[in-house]
Amino acid sequence: MVICLRVLIIEDTEERQKILTSLYRSHAWILVKTGQRAIKLINAYDFDLISLDYNLPGGLNGADIAEIISKSRNKNARLIIHSLNPKGVKKIALILPDGIIYPVAKMVKSNQHFKYLRNKIETDGVSFDWK
Repeated sequence: MVICLRVLIIEDTEERQKILTSLYRSHAWILVKTGQRAIKLINAYDFDLISLDYNLPGGLNGADIAEIISKSRNKNARLIIHSLNPKGVKKIALILPDGIIYPVAKMVKSNQHFKYLRNKIETDGVSFDWK
């Protein structure tokens, strides 16, 4: 059975946007490039999964977004921290310790690995164990 998740992707780099939208292609995803836009959506809609980067344009970073998430209607959404910034990842993880650290580079380690991830997300949804 294929599960359809409501996914918010927060990423500003075009190459990573393509990877993440491909990963979540069978789901209802929304892609935003800035923290300001992410905050508007986090406060307006319910998401099953939020995929968060740290480095974002416009003055807000992933830790700022994590603070908002922690106090929002989406505080129980599954969080995937896909950032490649190790210091930023640690800051986000301190705010949302249940978030799963899974950098984009690890997602695309191999085509087989990527297909496995996509299949598990489609069949197991947010209960999939990314670790």
